[in-house]
Amino acid sequence: MTPDHASLLERRNQLAAALETNDHVREAFAKVPRHMFIPDRVWPEAVGDPLDRRNAPQRWADLAYADAPVITQVNDGHSGPMNIPTSSSSAPSVMAAMIEAAGVGPGQHVLEVGTGTGYNAAILCELVGPAGEVTTVEVDAGVAGQAADRLRAAGYAPCTVVADGAAGYAEGAPYDVVIATCAVVEVPRAWIEQTRPGGVVVTPWAPAADLPGGTMARLVVSDRGSAQGRFAGDASFMPLRDQRARYDAPHDLHGTAEHTWKRAGDARDVVMGGVGPQLALMVPGVRIGMRVVRGEAETCVWLSALDSPSWARLYADGRVAQGGPRPVGEEVIAAHEYWTALGCPELTEYGLTVTASGEHTAWFGAPSGPNWLHRAATEPAST
Repeated sequence: MTPDHASLLERRNQLAAALETNDHVREAFAKVPRHMFIPDRVWPEAVGDPLDRRNAPQRWADLAYADAPVITQVNDGHSGPMNIPTSSSSAPSVMAAMIEAAGVGPGQHVLEVGTGTGYNAAILCELVGPAGEVTTVEVDAGVAGQAADRLRAAGYAPCTVVADGAAGYAEGAPYDVVIATCAVVEVPRAWIEQTRPGGVVVTPWAPAADLPGGTMARLVVSDRGSAQGRFAGDASFMPLRDQRARYDAPHDLHGTAEHTWKRAGDARDVVMGGVGPQLALMVPGVRIGMRVVRGEAETCVWLSALDSPSWARLYADGRVAQGGPRPVGEEVIAAHEYWTALGCPELTEYGLTVTASGEHTAWFGAPSGPNWLHRAATEPAST
């Protein structure tokens, strides 16, 4: 049975009421019908066929009003053996957290990077009101066109631009807020330069493009061209297209270790259990992943350096195998011990500074506290 208008309205109100955010943001979500921005074809699984609204209207409605992301494009619009997400409608709770962190309010001029379905842009339009202005940039012309149609149908008229979001949109600057719905390894200079001093850039940020998960950076822009602030929590988003991972396979994933030792318990726990983002902040230039090594039965955690042919593997039986000139296994274990000595701080106790020259430095407690340089202006985007 196809859900009727009353049913969809009830779902919308329930979704908005459940959001852990302020009343202003919650009211905006209650006004915007998410189902109007979800296309008829979506991808519920990483493998398999898409779901079509005409064939499964009830399940489609369930996806539209779940507090979860909805995959709306895979493989940049092409077919493939795996459904690699390339566009989506973000989980409403994550959207609300980002919008609240940005402090979006009446009369503001907001730049959104990554239009996607247009749903987030509609929420932003509600929040800034008639005295404000929303500019939204999308690199995929087909996605942008569909979003513009949905926005018009729902009664919203942001400035919709088809362009590479890495360049922002200088014609509309300066902005009070830049909010990105895509993850970056390097915060684009354009976003900072196009934000007024005292304005805010909110973006998912990860120290490496293929790390699991990520952080939500809330950066306040200074009048000197820098930006810094604490992380507002975790956030896992698709990468900005020109910052997608372009790395080779992890170094020596199947290689023979130069050094092996054993720890008590499951060595993988050093990285797993939610502490991965903090460790990634404290150990620059190391990729982290999980994989079954050829000839072995169990999944290991692998570590692979970006600056040298160095690697490590962490096993369930406590083994740590390591190779290459950089002792990445020892570094990650030492970082975990340091994090424990600090009292197991949450991600929100860390922050990020982006200098006018492009250096990215993560820090703990305060910018003057323990810190770790992640990116310099001369460093390449990938290895």
